[in-house]
Amino acid sequence: MGVGVKQDLATASSRASDAAQVTDALNLALPVFCHSKLNAKRLALVVDGAEYSYAQLGDAAGRIAAWIATRTEAAAGVRGRGPRVGILAYRTFETYAGILGAAWAGGTYVPLNPKQPAARLESILRRAGLDAVIVDKKGAAVLKDLAGALPPAVLVANDIPADSVPPGGVTRWTDLEQLAPLVSPRPVSPDHAAYIMFTSGTTGVPKGVAVTAQNVAHFLAVSRSLYHITPEDRLGQFCETAFDVSVFEMFAAWDAAASLHIVPDTVLMAPGGFIKNANLTIWTSVPSVIMTMNRLHQLTPNAFPKLRAAYFIGEALPAASARAWQVAAPNCVIDNEYGPTEATVACIVHRIVGEPLETKGRGTVAIGDPYPGMHAGIIGDDGKTFMGAGEIGELALSGAQLAAGYLDDPEQTGRRFPTLTHPTLGTGRWYLTGDFAYFDENGVFHCLGRIDNQVKIMGHRVELEDLEAHLRAICKTDAVAAVAWPIKDGHATGIVAFVCGAGIAPAAAREELRSRIPAYMVPAKVVARETLPLNANGKVDRKALRAMLEEKTA
Repeated sequence: MGVGVKQDLATASSRASDAAQVTDALNLALPVFCHSKLNAKRLALVVDGAEYSYAQLGDAAGRIAAWIATRTEAAAGVRGRGPRVGILAYRTFETYAGILGAAWAGGTYVPLNPKQPAARLESILRRAGLDAVIVDKKGAAVLKDLAGALPPAVLVANDIPADSVPPGGVTRWTDLEQLAPLVSPRPVSPDHAAYIMFTSGTTGVPKGVAVTAQNVAHFLAVSRSLYHITPEDRLGQFCETAFDVSVFEMFAAWDAAASLHIVPDTVLMAPGGFIKNANLTIWTSVPSVIMTMNRLHQLTPNAFPKLRAAYFIGEALPAASARAWQVAAPNCVIDNEYGPTEATVACIVHRIVGEPLETKGRGTVAIGDPYPGMHAGIIGDDGKTFMGAGEIGELALSGAQLAAGYLDDPEQTGRRFPTLTHPTLGTGRWYLTGDFAYFDENGVFHCLGRIDNQVKIMGHRVELEDLEAHLRAICKTDAVAAVAWPIKDGHATGIVAFVCGAGIAPAAAREELRSRIPAYMVPAKVVARETLPLNANGKVDRKALRAMLEEKTA
């Protein structure tokens, strides 16, 4: 990591500590409120081709907050907490105004992606304990399927057909004009739940991660020191709001009176033209996007001269992808960020200066050093012993950004957030990430992939990410994935690998693997594909690959 980023990180802890002292500053909507008064005409948001100033965004958020307060105030004493507001909306003005309105009202926002199956959405609605929900036209498509799980207060966009709206206490967007905006964002306490993100659970039941106002304040303080965002910056929003990286995109932009530019669905996986046309200066996405852009020849030399920072997170960053981005955006600092939802977006960072620092034998970039106020360690097989340099185990995290835990699930919270004794830090609360990792002789952390992507084949342990590293090197493409297949009686009996844009035939790639890895690791088949399926967050979707294999054998 370069000297500059270490200096930036050195000042971040004091900023985060300062933020903790002023509870008024913990409301996520406060910067938009301030900018709506002091920078009213500045551009705040560009979505669906329409531009919104800070005055317009602040006015909408204030009116939504007034609606939330009016519709949920009666139950406030019973709840003993701020209102929980579902945002059943996707990449529209209603999405972002709704999130800010929920925060402005002193509430907790709960993002709900309308593209998810209705059964999953219904499960989240029932578990979230919502007091209100805000719906755009895309959310309206699933409203009827969710009618039995909706809270009593529902705010719907103007363009939703009447027959899509459930009967009962529904408010139209135009009705907000009759309400005076809530004067200013309500103060919240450090332990107030700023948002609840639902992630996939091992049992198939979504887990709600409650992230506090103080968690977010610390994260944003570090982000300020890393990126020095100014009102002149233009940030892209690649991540949808049910993916917590959106917290950085939205609130880091609005904190600095910068503008947020929403990437349309149609160009999500090939956003080169959008980055240029929107004159973006800061870009955030998962690394899979780089692979697709490279295959489509969007990463030509100096393609993005105005980009000054890029923030990649969510999956391993191949070193080859980082090099390709350096060529396309030569004026851009590149950060490989690591962080689970349970540790508030990102908490470990490696800034790439010159040649990427690679994880040995993997061809991926190191995840780097913990944020100030955060600690990382490697836990051994016994689940409690901290390992030394070079020893592989489960990555554990501790510090100011650890979430409150899982919503209404003390058992799971206790299991994943245990109290552990560190040899130098003493006894404290840690989060077990479920990722294999190690730190090197310089204290830099390297992630080796998910523990649940380690499978047993004929009694031998196989890490699928290890196999993928060899595939990347052989096929000269970063677009690779391996899955355990078939599964018989709950056990994997083989592996199938997938590649896109390979510079070698699948059969030849398999033969080359034989010379590199043990026979039990060699996939039974290497399948060439035009594309790899991606999930809603833009990551390679292994479940979809397994589903394809199941369909072929059905």
